[in-house]
Amino acid sequence: MNVKNDQWIVQLKKGVFELAILLLIRNKAMYGYELTNRLNKVPLFSLAEGSIYPILKRMVNKKWIESYWQESVEGPRRKYYQITEEGQKVIQERMNDYKDLYQALDLLKEGKYE
Repeated sequence: MNVKNDQWIVQLKKGVFELAILLLIRNKAMYGYELTNRLNKVPLFSLAEGSIYPILKRMVNKKWIESYWQESVEGPRRKYYQITEEGQKVIQERMNDYKDLYQALDLLKEGKYE
């Protein structure tokens, strides 16, 4: 079995894409193509071009991020995404949840819950 193509890892990645995006834009607004390029630098988060936009739309609807248009000297104007206060809270909550989940799995691996 090829672990990289395992459906479990696919589902796991889907669950953390939003968090990865929030972490990328927490200090600097970015446009969709820029976000895709940054995510693709991490092999686990590789994303097909255009696939990010439904995720961004969902995050805007949840009010975790907001968007604005900005003119570009390199071509057409771009839609930038920036984190909201709610998005900052989501980062904290999800990182804490991730840490708790990792610690629980680690304890199971070590046989601590027998």
